[in-house]
Amino acid sequence: MGGRPGRPRSFPEALACALRGALLAARTQPHLRIQLLLASGALLLAAWAGVSFVELAFLACAIGLVLAMELLNTAVEMLTDLLHPGVDHRAGAVKDTAAAAVLVASALAAAGGAFVFLPHVVVPTPLLLRGLPLLLAAGALGGFLAGAVRAR
Repeated sequence: MGGRPGRPRSFPEALACALRGALLAARTQPHLRIQLLLASGALLLAAWAGVSFVELAFLACAIGLVLAMELLNTAVEMLTDLLHPGVDHRAGAVKDTAAAAVLVASALAAAGGAFVFLPHVVVPTPLLLRGLPLLLAAGALGGFLAGAVRAR
């Protein structure tokens, strides 16, 4: 989109392209807008709960991961629609897999957020401290088993 073909863009041109892409995604992708709203809520909750700098850094990384995955998913969907405008089960599989990446990143961010916020909201008990990792392990095992059963 900017610059001449075959010539590297300057940093300001590359930044302008990236910002244009982010604005396009924010205007056209409802899921990205929802994720931005949830990110704002998480950061407001972090300010209210008085999380540490390390916890805030983790939250920022988790939010960044989810938003980056959503932007990549948007790019994959747009490119897939461009290359395969008709109905094609292979194109659908590409889009579904890209959406799954967003789902995994979102689940990871939600689990991490629970680990950050729960100690600020409730007194952590040994059962709670053991229960959260067990719940995450059960979810990962469930995903594995669902894939293994479906693969047959």
